[in-house]
Amino acid sequence: MNSDELAMIKKTWEIPVATPTDSGAAILTAFFNRFPSALEKFPFRDVPLEELPANARFRAHAGRIIRVFDESIRVLGQEGDQEKLDEIWTKVAVNHIPRRISKESYNQLRGVILETLTAVCNLDDSQQETWTKLVDHVYSIIFKSINEEGDAI
Repeated sequence: MNSDELAMIKKTWEIPVATPTDSGAAILTAFFNRFPSALEKFPFRDVPLEELPANARFRAHAGRIIRVFDESIRVLGQEGDQEKLDEIWTKVAVNHIPRRISKESYNQLRGVILETLTAVCNLDDSQQETWTKLVDHVYSIIFKSINEEGDAI
C-alpha cells in the first residue's frame, strides 16, 4: 500500500476502534443474522441470536476481533510491517484450525466485515477498494496458514 492508502486506513479505522466491543458486535451480529449456522463454531452457540449483544462471552469475542485488526493497523507503515502482519494473522489462523471452520465461512465473514466497515466508516469507492486490498491480504495469510497447518473444510 502506498502512503495515502495507509493514511486513509488509519484515519477511517478511528471510527470502529473508538468503540471496539460494539464494532465487533456489529460485525458478528450481522454475520450470524445472515449465516446462522456459523454460530455453531462459537463458544456462545447456545445463546439465542437476540440475546447475543448482551452476552459477556459474545462481547469478549467481538472485542478481540477489533483488537487484532487494531494491532494490524498499528503496524502498517512500520519497518517489518509485512512480517508483523504475517505473525499476527498466522496466530489467528492457527488458533482457529481446531474449530474446522470452512473457507466458505471465512469468506462469508470477510464480506460482512467489509460491508460493516463501509457502512460504519461511510467509505467511498476508493476507500472500499483500499480496505478490500488490506482484508484480502489478511485473508491470504489466514488461508496460507490453514493450508500449511491443517486444511480447513
